[in-house]
Amino acid sequence: MAQDQQLSINSKYRQHRIGEQLLGITVYSSVFISCCAFSLTIEAYKLAGLPISLPLAVFVFLATLFTYNLSSVYSFIRRPHQQKYKSGSEWWQRNKKLLAIVGAVSIAGAAGVYLYFDLSINMWVILHLAVISVGYTVPVVYKSKRVRPLRKIPLLKVFLIAYVWAVVTAMFPLLDAGVEVMDQDALFLLLRRFLFILALALLFDIRDYAYDRSKNTLTIPGLIGVRYTKLLSLVLLVLYVGLAMVSEGGEVQRALMASALIAAGVVIFSDEHKPRIYYALLADGAMLLHAGLVYLAFS
Repeated sequence: MAQDQQLSINSKYRQHRIGEQLLGITVYSSVFISCCAFSLTIEAYKLAGLPISLPLAVFVFLATLFTYNLSSVYSFIRRPHQQKYKSGSEWWQRNKKLLAIVGAVSIAGAAGVYLYFDLSINMWVILHLAVISVGYTVPVVYKSKRVRPLRKIPLLKVFLIAYVWAVVTAMFPLLDAGVEVMDQDALFLLLRRFLFILALALLFDIRDYAYDRSKNTLTIPGLIGVRYTKLLSLVLLVLYVGLAMVSEGGEVQRALMASALIAAGVVIFSDEHKPRIYYALLADGAMLLHAGLVYLAFS
């Protein structure tokens, strides 16, 4: 009997470890959020009435995967022989080497897709986003002085995130298809995407509220408080719904409004004490659900 109980305990422990590894690989390696970027890119093609380019969507997936693992790549470039974290540490801390490898492979894959499929995105557009993405994480050394990364600049972080995501997932498909991005419909799509991502990005400032305060980094919650940051996020979603009502109709409009309502629910129940997985699955998942609802609207 005791042996059977021990076997059952060992089996449950192995299942727990496997589950933790799968969760880590999917969420903490940024595969999940890269899938969100992939899905929003596909959605942009649908909203614009354009043929879907899978190579461009794959490029966005790989570029996102690299960007979100850039800190691990940078960490290993600086300290290739750094000490391993103990088993009780966070998954991403224990697997920094794996994440660095994922980042390196993904940027190589993104470059390969861009060149092989000859994507029609101006290199200067990509370059300025790359500067923002790298500068967001990696501090710059100028005249022997270390300049803080962009994410440390007061109040700037969420706006950079929303801008990059809006351009990559909404403008890239239009540029690749040769659409005039200054067209009214294109601008509505870009602005809607910016507002939606900004509303969700504010939640991550709420998540990091205590950490940012300890590092003397001024963020929106640090300036106006968590409660008013949530209110600001809801106001942005209301503006998003208003734009959706004047720029879309029928099933698509209802899908966009439903996605905003679900995102509002995530905002309302968020606070600085929620675990990281809440934000990783629900806040990021709101983007995936957004794309899914729009896709179903066209079915």
